[in-house]
Amino acid sequence: MKIALRLILQLFFFSTLLRTIYSASTTNSTYYYNQCAPSTCGSSTMKFPFGEKPLCSSGYIRTTCENNSVYLIDEENTHIKYKLLQNLTNEVYTNRSIRLVDNSLFGCGTLPPFIGSPRQNSGYEAETRSLLGAFQYSSTYRIGTFFNCTREPDKDTLARMTRSPCLECGETSNLCYFYDYYIGEFYDGYVGNVDGCIPFRVAIPVNIAANLSVVRNLRRVLQEGFQVQWDEKCNSCMENDVGRCGYVNQEKKTSREEYCFCRDGVHKDNCNGNIIDLDGTAGKDILNKKKIGLIVGIGMTGAAFMFSCALYISYKRRQKKHSPFRSTYDQVLRRYLDGDNGTTPASIQTFLHNYSLERPTRFSYKQLKKYTNNFAQKIGQGGFGSVFKGQLPNGFTIAVKILDETTNQIETQFLNEVLTIGCIHHNHLVRLMGYCFDRSRIALIYEYLVNGSLDKYILQKRHMNKGQSKNTSTPQDVTEIMNLMWTQLLDIAIGTAKGLAYLHEECRNRILHCDIKPHNILLDDKFQPKVSDFGLAMLLNKENSYISVTHGTGTPGYAPPEMWYAKFGPVTDKSDVYSFGMVVLEMAGKRRNFEVDVSKTSEMYFPEWVFSHHVQNAYGDGGGSKWHECQGKEEEEIAMRLELVGLWCIQFEPSKRPSMRKVVDMLEGTMAVEIPSAPFDGNMSTYGYGSDVTIAPELDTLSSFKNAESNGSFAD
Repeated sequence: MKIALRLILQLFFFSTLLRTIYSASTTNSTYYYNQCAPSTCGSSTMKFPFGEKPLCSSGYIRTTCENNSVYLIDEENTHIKYKLLQNLTNEVYTNRSIRLVDNSLFGCGTLPPFIGSPRQNSGYEAETRSLLGAFQYSSTYRIGTFFNCTREPDKDTLARMTRSPCLECGETSNLCYFYDYYIGEFYDGYVGNVDGCIPFRVAIPVNIAANLSVVRNLRRVLQEGFQVQWDEKCNSCMENDVGRCGYVNQEKKTSREEYCFCRDGVHKDNCNGNIIDLDGTAGKDILNKKKIGLIVGIGMTGAAFMFSCALYISYKRRQKKHSPFRSTYDQVLRRYLDGDNGTTPASIQTFLHNYSLERPTRFSYKQLKKYTNNFAQKIGQGGFGSVFKGQLPNGFTIAVKILDETTNQIETQFLNEVLTIGCIHHNHLVRLMGYCFDRSRIALIYEYLVNGSLDKYILQKRHMNKGQSKNTSTPQDVTEIMNLMWTQLLDIAIGTAKGLAYLHEECRNRILHCDIKPHNILLDDKFQPKVSDFGLAMLLNKENSYISVTHGTGTPGYAPPEMWYAKFGPVTDKSDVYSFGMVVLEMAGKRRNFEVDVSKTSEMYFPEWVFSHHVQNAYGDGGGSKWHECQGKEEEEIAMRLELVGLWCIQFEPSKRPSMRKVVDMLEGTMAVEIPSAPFDGNMSTYGYGSDVTIAPELDTLSSFKNAESNGSFAD
């Protein structure tokens, strides 16, 4: 062992020496070329003019990657962010054209003001030393400014403006105007700050700018984005992937100039021209470079060798110190995967002591009382306990779930959460910040998500007039629902599907959530979804495809048939797919799945009703029943996609349901979605659902389950 280690270290020493000498002799020639190497962001390839580093992006912009989407940030107005509406593919780079949109137009937040003044650019619209000035626009777009004013501007300014709809989502008492920089084909100058007004600069289609008075929803029109182009100046450089284009600020020059970065140095237009001396080193004697490289290389190699030895010694000490953690963790995890739920509080205490070395923070109950101001603000109540809002000393807002000690198998529920969500991190899974296991007081601490759970945005609440029968629907019914745009609903569905796909396919151990429903999908400040509540979650080894559960697990209305009846097969990851499908149908219909005690003349299972009244009729002469409220072709297409995906997910036979990875592809539009077969053939009572279960705007899931159970419809 010692001999092998010595040989490895010697090999490392000599390979590092050679590599350092080589790199030192070639750094000057390849520095810029290496800086602009392409990178990936989701399905996009980021390179000039969308490179991540300042050298490799177009003038006056900065490119970032967030949640697998590419964004452009204005260097002059850093609070303004543009989202690319297309993936950066070879076709986009070949056509030198892409569609983007101001990201602040999504949602209903305040639109950021624009700072700066434009200058005229012959042949194209007005531009600035900003993102909008880094690209070119065709004659189908105008660059102008919307002004949101609390009072009417002065007469001279007002004469140069057009009255327009406001960009707010709701009603407003403000006065809104649009200023077009051009009158016909002539540049009309620039209107800067206007007293009492907030400017918002946009690129808007010419036909829309000329007919603002008839536009119903201006914000939605602007969400379609605008097309920009860039010139072909760098084509000869990047042809056949020989060179990489970029910008450099040369000494004594204030403007940024384009150059071609090649393996042998920097050129002006392509890799065949003369090498340009940007840093004053070109043309120096190569031998001097190698001598310097040799000296630097030996010094760096010696330092690297000493550092490697220190790392090895530190690793061995840490391995010896933490070996109890690994053995304890693996032991508890192995027992858990083998179905041993006889874990004692003492063994959990030992496990958590070692587990905390690398996992979420362990808090005391006293700390939680302090962080929540003695549990002053209750924000939720679930089947496993109460949730309170709090704040850590660093200002981070948290949600503290105090598990109900009267709940059966509270230790098992606690371990479910800690062993699943505590071990993984994903953009669409709620983050477990820490936990408390203090005698009989057990708590879980999560990140706080300001927009709460999905159910309050998609589930209707109806208020009946006094004395009105529950089974009677009249025009006096008032529906209170917090509306989300169809694009937001689609994004929420995609994000949730990605989170579940990660649990099913990408974790070290496969994780089944077993309780997907709108209440367990939380929304952050940008309405991005995060799956939460892993109290019923199950861990599987990768080689296992199913688990055994106590039948009756899950929430009625969302749990699949196999969770209620053993004869329908084992519980697998397709069980989560079913529950997700129910949620998607609710998102598309914005209504609940069941209600008990309604008129027999209207009884029908909700997904069956979706299939028979909408999907089957959607391609007929009637054009479908359009039970959802859509405006325009795009919204209809989104609604239809959600419905079809939902119906595929709730197929009665698990083998017919798609995987969550395929669900993501269908929702994103990268996979065609065909019309599925009817999810449930025949009458629902054939499969054990009671005759009192029917479509309705509200759901009492517990009473629905009990009613069906009392009729013998849930018996194995």
